Amino acid sequence: MGKAENLDQVRSELRRLGYLDHGFERFLLQDALRPRAPLRTVVDLTARVALLAGGVSAAALALALVAANGGFSSSPLDVAALFLHLFPPISFAAGLGFLALCGIVLLVLRLYPVKRIEAVSLAAAAAAGAAALGLILLGARELIHEGNRTLLLVLALAAPLAVAVLVRLVYQGLLTLAIRFTDSTPRTRLFSRRGLGLAILAAAFLLTVPAVVTARRETIAAPPSLPMAPGDRVLLLGIDGVLPEELDYLLAVGDLPTLGRLAREGGRTFRYDRKDEPPASFWTAVATGIPGPDHGVTSLDSFRPLGVETPLARNGPVRLWWSAVEVPLGLAEYRPVLANRRRAFAVWELASRGGTPVLAVNWWGTFPAEPLPGLVVAHGAFQLLEEGAQGAIAPESEKKEAEILVRRTRIDKGGQRLAAALPPEALASVLQRALLPDRFYRRIFEERLAASPKAAALYLPGLDIAADGWSGGDVAFADLVRAELSAADALLARSLPGVGTVAVVFDPGRRRAGSQGRVVIWRRAGCDGRVGEIEPEAVASGLLRALGLPQSGELPPPPVGCRWAPAPATVPGYGEPRQGRASAPQGAEYLKSLRSLGYL
Repeated sequence: MGKAENLDQVRSELRRLGYLDHGFERFLLQDALRPRAPLRTVVDLTARVALLAGGVSAAALALALVAANGGFSSSPLDVAALFLHLFPPISFAAGLGFLALCGIVLLVLRLYPVKRIEAVSLAAAAAAGAAALGLILLGARELIHEGNRTLLLVLALAAPLAVAVLVRLVYQGLLTLAIRFTDSTPRTRLFSRRGLGLAILAAAFLLTVPAVVTARRETIAAPPSLPMAPGDRVLLLGIDGVLPEELDYLLAVGDLPTLGRLAREGGRTFRYDRKDEPPASFWTAVATGIPGPDHGVTSLDSFRPLGVETPLARNGPVRLWWSAVEVPLGLAEYRPVLANRRRAFAVWELASRGGTPVLAVNWWGTFPAEPLPGLVVAHGAFQLLEEGAQGAIAPESEKKEAEILVRRTRIDKGGQRLAAALPPEALASVLQRALLPDRFYRRIFEERLAASPKAAALYLPGLDIAADGWSGGDVAFADLVRAELSAADALLARSLPGVGTVAVVFDPGRRRAGSQGRVVIWRRAGCDGRVGEIEPEAVASGLLRALGLPQSGELPPPPVGCRWAPAPATVPGYGEPRQGRASAPQGAEYLKSLRSLGYL
């Protein structure tokens, strides 16, 4: 009888305080009024909190993912499909987190008996909300850094609302637990139901908005004009997949005569520490002078869960769920994709202002090719041209001639020396993915140098691609490295006439994570010939200074040890390329996403 009387008393007190007047609170607090076994009470309560928290969080996250990946206009029903994918793991995680909080609260109540159980519950719920907000901001750091005002507004409004609901839910669940295990009720309400919601929402806003505003990358408007000084013609050559000891050895034995002469006579060799970033991000930083993720080219891959139309390149904290669980189970498709979201001008784009012809061949972040004076051959153009994809080359009038060159390159296959080291299938793969594309890029680059472009850039990834899955042994690969670098050296020798500044970047690529890279910078005006340290972003600064452009406040100064003319002016920044480039032709989904990052 005592239990029944105590139950009626608790129910009466909760009703007096208004806890049972609202369906949301009553849904959870009714567990405090049932004389169940403690374990069953905890299990039932955890299940209720997990379902509610999972539903709210999965819906909010599904909306955020679709918005962040631009899927509302083309496939708004992706929200429902994503909700079904996200609801189980989030509910499970919410249940585990709530169980952990239950253990903490029960331990506190046992060790330190308190009379204000609602204060303990609210403090624990607030801590959970702060942790959830931190995870949200951490997962959205790319969007915050990107500075898209629409997405930032959505984040600043939606994150506090989701956190407020979560705190309310956890608070009511922990209060239910405290009432059940202490057989007591709150003396008074800390806040009215409406007041509590407003207090939590205000606190979440106060934490979210400053974090979003302060972390957002400031967009610097383009200056109305860029004063130019008389400058040099510049040449930028990027070679991926070269280990520093390989380069040092080939230079020492004289197998790269042109590069060795440039390094000794009017040049300087620099070392840099390779950051842990995808190749697209690194090479975009080299070409723009802006580090990642500020330049915008950060996503190499995406995931497409079942039932979702838009591939998700921005995934935040759920990336681990897609890759570790859903892809192995066949519930999501892994789709490596580079979205061309570059937000910084490359060296050749700035050099082309005023109609000066330029040349850019196969550089990351150039698909679809942007129409410029001169010629732009997009990244992956060899395969894009074979498949007749739009956006492989600009201007489009050059496409037919480039396709002829692709066919000529196919006929003259070469690779006889590798035939002794590789079985036929492996040899065909290396030729298709690595050697023939590089040969095509070298040929079209050399042919178009006859037009004397003001700035010329060439990226050769063949060695990095060939190393992926190589089965021919170390000696054969060393021979391949020597042959490919010798071909690049010979191309450099034929490209030098009329050029005043050369930068050659050798990066280890995927062959050795965390290794050093090398940069050789030569100036007709002279460098001191010593070895130094450099940040990759400084390469673009030096080339832009050599071109006669103003110094940008967003870029580091040019590399030390070389004679650079004074900048004609200093500007806050060069601005950003025009928007909407990512909606251009997709090139069979960018060649099925660079053949699953082989890269082709």
